[in-house]
Amino acid sequence: MTFKKLSLFACAFLLVSISHGETKPSAPQWIESCPHNQLCFKHPANLIPAKVQIIDSNAGQYTSENLTLVYDLGWYASQFTEMSNATAETTSIDGHCANIFIQGNRMALSVPKVSGKIRFSMLLEFKDTLQVEQGRRIFNSIKFVKK
Repeated sequence: MTFKKLSLFACAFLLVSISHGETKPSAPQWIESCPHNQLCFKHPANLIPAKVQIIDSNAGQYTSENLTLVYDLGWYASQFTEMSNATAETTSIDGHCANIFIQGNRMALSVPKVSGKIRFSMLLEFKDTLQVEQGRRIFNSIKFVKK
């Protein structure tokens, strides 16, 4: 084989390899957050904590271009009674009985009893299309820190 043909095959192989590498979508990065070391949950890395003023509970908000996540661990955490038209299902989150509500582009999680009078809620509001699998992945990653 001549040097020119060998060079041509090498260039063609390189171009094919590069083009195949570019067509594979990369999986979104996920990170774990542990607010005030009272609970931990995993979420897409593009969710950024927002500054919010909270009194008497461990609560917070994360936002991205497509999702707003709000959580509350305390006595007054929401039970989402305003989502009266939602589909509801029972589940278990870190060994605690919980309810998931889905309505429109919103998914909500309510854990009525984490310990004592402390309960937990998390609301996911998608700006575009509801992404149920992403919501379930976030909810199922929740772990409460036992003291």
